[in-house]
Amino acid sequence: MSNAVRNIRVFLANLAWLLSCMPGWVSFVCATRNVKRVQASLLTRMLRRNRHTDLGRAHRFESILNEKDYAALPLTDYEDYADSIDAIKSGRASVLTRDHVDLLQPTSGSTSATKLIPYTKMLAGQFRAAIDPWIASLYLAFPSLLFGRHYWSISPSTPCPTGKSSVRVGFAGDDEYLGFMQRSFARVLFAVPPEIARVVDHDDFEYLTLLFLCRESNLRLISVWHPSFMTVLLKALPRLFPSILRDIESGAINPDIKLDRALRQKLGSYLSPNLNRAKELAQIDLTSPSFAHAIWPGMRVVSCWTDGNSEPWRSELAVLFPQAAIQGKGLAATEGIVSFPLGKSGQKVCAVRSHYFEFIDAANGEARRAWEVEAGREYGVVLTTGGGLYRYRLHDIVRVTGFDHQAPCLEFLGRDNLVCDLVGEKLNARHVESCIRGIERELGCRFAFAMLAPQKNGIRAGYVLLAQPPAGQDLADARIADLMETALRTNYHYDHARRLSQLEPVRVLRIDGDATEKYRRHLIGKAMKAGDIKFQLLSTDVAESTEFFA
Repeated sequence: MSNAVRNIRVFLANLAWLLSCMPGWVSFVCATRNVKRVQASLLTRMLRRNRHTDLGRAHRFESILNEKDYAALPLTDYEDYADSIDAIKSGRASVLTRDHVDLLQPTSGSTSATKLIPYTKMLAGQFRAAIDPWIASLYLAFPSLLFGRHYWSISPSTPCPTGKSSVRVGFAGDDEYLGFMQRSFARVLFAVPPEIARVVDHDDFEYLTLLFLCRESNLRLISVWHPSFMTVLLKALPRLFPSILRDIESGAINPDIKLDRALRQKLGSYLSPNLNRAKELAQIDLTSPSFAHAIWPGMRVVSCWTDGNSEPWRSELAVLFPQAAIQGKGLAATEGIVSFPLGKSGQKVCAVRSHYFEFIDAANGEARRAWEVEAGREYGVVLTTGGGLYRYRLHDIVRVTGFDHQAPCLEFLGRDNLVCDLVGEKLNARHVESCIRGIERELGCRFAFAMLAPQKNGIRAGYVLLAQPPAGQDLADARIADLMETALRTNYHYDHARRLSQLEPVRVLRIDGDATEKYRRHLIGKAMKAGDIKFQLLSTDVAESTEFFA
């Protein structure tokens, strides 16, 4: 296929994707003008549709007439659905929703066991009610995206110990969040084929991802979750570059890559010899801080998390892609999508057409609806979704930063349930983050990696700060430990435990090598998907510091 024909196909696929998303964009824009009506209609539809389910009968959905009646129901956590999930796994129908459960999608945090989230046709539509306006706004804000290809994060297959289930567990591919037509456009637009998700070995997955990315000269959009996914991937490129160049030139996959015959044949079918691209890449100086710009000069948008503690990796991406806009993602979870960014402004607007939202005021514990929240206040997010979760606490804390017409714009602040408590000290992740950021300001640096982890050795307990100071800065461990200890003792319970000698003083464990990559591999070894990894500044796992760097 000639370059001209390939470019026309790419343009038409992008244009078709934009046009398919425009109805969702228009509907969302209209919804921001009357949030109360849209939200009330969503809630009524879900309750009426599911009133004859096991849960609907138990909570008398038929008698709920308005939002105030619904607010009388108890808030829920995942544990409240354990029996219902088991019933769904056994093949029972109408447990949480009238809709058939198409699959159970695994999800987990860095510190929690695997959860299985029911995925239904209605929930799929609710996700698309947010994805479509986001995609449309991307194209409208950055029209040059119409002329290039994309990389959307693909995670390698990760075994998930979920027990026997008559319902499928897990998506076959990450693109199942898209609609049928959009998946057909994706086949033309995505530079990395979806079959790469079947590559289990992490090193082979990394190599093949870079191979397909490097052979594509017209990459315009990168969409990943945590920015470290991309920075770690690109750090591996200099080591793998000679072999990648040979494979691009020959149009074959390195025989050292461990693939079964069928998968090697399928992935190989996407390749063809490209001597010109190999020569072009061979001229690139990979020691340059912005070498990614030389590889993909047409890059326009990198979409990734920018809230919370992702700033160090976001800054790395900004250096690697100086010509691209770094657009922060909204708040999304496997359970539902809370917000998404709009256009060049990047403001993260509540997905008011997707789920029914309630916000628990962090100051007084009162529940507010999406049309009742106030700018500047902090709230915990509560969802009711088409997947069968009702008044479900995500345990995410957001701040309302403003409004898009009537729809609140939200900034993710952190988790409200990430607390470490060895002897009653109740250290919260947000407090730990403020302590670490304060140390960085005091020392005039930014740690390349930092995480506070608990330790127990017999009857002795305490915390160790796993730290990787920036290269070239001579920082004394004792100084870092003293600053961390002082900052942590502003927490009354921690200070009390230290006064009683229940806790040892904070120690510093300096990390050599690439701490981010080591920690990623540690979490992948615990069956986490590479694309879903979030870096926390507080671990609640007492074995973390010994397992991580054993």
